[in-house]
Amino acid sequence: MSNLDTKHLVEGDNVTIKLVNESPSKRVVILSSGAMAADREGKQKFGLLVEIDGKQKLYRPNKTTLKAMQDKYDFESAAWVGKGLSLAVGQVQGKEAIIGTPV
Repeated sequence: MSNLDTKHLVEGDNVTIKLVNESPSKRVVILSSGAMAADREGKQKFGLLVEIDGKQKLYRPNKTTLKAMQDKYDFESAAWVGKGLSLAVGQVQGKEAIIGTPV
C-alpha cells in the first residue's frame, strides 16, 4: 500500500485567512475570468479560480482588492487571467480580511 497525504481532503475550496497565513508564498495566479455565485447567505458574490501554492481555490476579492485589480489590470476580468496577486491579512472596515495587491 502507498502512503496518501489526506490533508487536502479536509481543506475547503476557498482562499481563507488561515490559508493565507500558512502560505509560504502568499501569492496567487488568476486562472479564470471569474463568475458571480451565491455565498452561504445567498448573496451574489464575485469569485475567481486561482492557484496558490500548487492548489486551485476559489478567491472572492473584497472591494479594496477589486479596485486595485481594476486600476492595474483593467475592468475586464478576462484580462486578469495569468496575472498575480500578493496576499496579506489586514483590517478592512474594522474586520480581518484578505487584501490582494496586484504584482
